[in-house]
Amino acid sequence: MMALKEPTVLARLLTFAGLDIHVLATVIFRGWGIVAGAATTILLPLFLSPTEQGFYYTFGGVLALQVFFELGLNHVLTQLAGHSAAHLRRGQGGRLEGDLRWRRAVASLLALSQKWNAIMATLFAIALLTGGVYFFDRRGTLPVQDWIGPWITLISAAAINLALSARLAICEGIGEVADVAKLRLRQSMVGYLLLWALLLSGQGLSAVIAVPLTSAISTAWWLWHHPNLRVLCAEVAQEPRVGTEEFEWRRDIFPLQWKIALSWASGYFIFSFLTPVVFALQGPVAAGRLGLALTIFSAVSTVGISWIAAKIPTFAAHIARHERSALNTLFDHQLRRSVGATLVCSLAVTAGAFVAGNFAPTILERLPPLSILLMLAIVTVANAVVFAMAAYMRAHKEEPLLLQSMVTAALIGVGVFAGAHHSLQATVAAYSAATLFVSLPWCALLYAKYRSRTS
Repeated sequence: MMALKEPTVLARLLTFAGLDIHVLATVIFRGWGIVAGAATTILLPLFLSPTEQGFYYTFGGVLALQVFFELGLNHVLTQLAGHSAAHLRRGQGGRLEGDLRWRRAVASLLALSQKWNAIMATLFAIALLTGGVYFFDRRGTLPVQDWIGPWITLISAAAINLALSARLAICEGIGEVADVAKLRLRQSMVGYLLLWALLLSGQGLSAVIAVPLTSAISTAWWLWHHPNLRVLCAEVAQEPRVGTEEFEWRRDIFPLQWKIALSWASGYFIFSFLTPVVFALQGPVAAGRLGLALTIFSAVSTVGISWIAAKIPTFAAHIARHERSALNTLFDHQLRRSVGATLVCSLAVTAGAFVAGNFAPTILERLPPLSILLMLAIVTVANAVVFAMAAYMRAHKEEPLLLQSMVTAALIGVGVFAGAHHSLQATVAAYSAATLFVSLPWCALLYAKYRSRTS
């Protein structure tokens, strides 16, 4: 009998860290995000004026209004596709094989979502183009010709990405998490290289278009050359319809989507409201300092939550098969790794800023004070815990966080708006207090109820 080959040291380390192919691909992609974000953080203050830096980060804050048009659909699609794919298997060439009922269910998700996203992407482009022009013209201090071209291109690219995002969500739901992560890694690398080239060549605020425009072009190319979903749709179209095999919007999607939509719309105030408010009330320079700090900690967060995000389809599959013990064991392992990584990275960022400030004080001129960085570091770790618990609960095809999200958003919105009239410290303190003393404990109480379920 052949002896089993001993796993290598690298294999043992990857297993200990919970890095299978899906998690590893996601971590690499998001780790690259930190590297690219760090390089961009260095280049922006060198090649943009303080006012242009404020516009750069406020563009991102306004662009986050996309959540009001996506309305949580992609999360629902990933969950429903994951539940359906749990009953299917991969055949030759990656084709989905198995019961026609579940194959038709996945195909129907694609058809429904493409119509929805096409409509919402159009509305998004119209609303953001007109509303953004009005906002920046009224509140900004740069000449219109310096920002109008980048803004129009940015919104157009974002609209294309919104229109295509549903197909990527379904791909992740049917188990292609690693493939999608590789796509995002490639497009991010090319996009940031283009961004840096534009900055170095003196293109100023035009550099803001690099990443979303690259993403739109590469996503369209990848979906065209990735035929699994097209083949599936063509196969099920040749089979007779029974009537109960397809997902219906009103019956299957809307009851979950409207709750997640409100939760995610609330998320705009929780995660993206700060910079536009500071831009409007304290000016583009203060908004640029806060926006830079938020971008750094957002990169930390995206890496930390990789352990959870990559396993969302697996959580859904365990629930669909009533494998409660396997679900809880997997979640516990991923939670420890996710929070641990977020904590280490957050401390590293804060300590790095402190050390850099001692050797090169000018660096801190583009960042908010260390007290604000420390508050943001603590909130980033807390949000990693909230994200993990939310993913666990939503994998049940339920949305228990509606009221929690709305109350937290209201408190943050009111607190941030009031604090922004006083100082940047007061603004971030209001945001931190609502997260730590309302959002986190409330989410933990809801999670405990789900954790106690036996089926």
